[in-house]
Amino acid sequence: MEEALFVRETNNRIYIRAQGHVTANSCPELKARVFDRLEAKPAVEDVFMDLSACEYMDSTFMGLIVGFNKRFLRYSERPIKLSGINETCMKLLKTIGVARLVQIIDEAPRFPEPLELLGTGKKAGARFVLKAHEELIELSEENERKFSALRSVLKDAASEEEADELKFMDDKRD
Repeated sequence: MEEALFVRETNNRIYIRAQGHVTANSCPELKARVFDRLEAKPAVEDVFMDLSACEYMDSTFMGLIVGFNKRFLRYSERPIKLSGINETCMKLLKTIGVARLVQIIDEAPRFPEPLELLGTGKKAGARFVLKAHEELIELSEENERKFSALRSVLKDAASEEEADELKFMDDKRD
């Protein structure tokens, strides 16, 4: 099954569906859309994530889930809701510590159709992946150990990205 993320917002509720093997590459547009909406008025009442078609998720996607939950909890007294989680994904969510933060529900509410396909634009850069992993690192000392080498590499890559962007801006001005 091809990797894809879908989203729709209606009646102050955000509905997200993940499909296939979800990786960092499909996440930037979803993050921007959901974070922007969580910051806007009227307040979001619920965030539902249907993982029934998600075969596997990488750590960046799990970090994004943590970020959504943290942001939603700023404005709500309840966590985001995940449903349809297969055994592989549940093991990952439990191992990394995400499962204890969110609400896992047996049955997803009926999602409004059609959902909008996301993730076809900007790919994830080092800063994006770094931020997602920092969310995971905050969850436990074990995650700190698991992701410390990756964090170091990503910090270096993020610095290089920033330097390249500054050079590009300087070249544009010349």
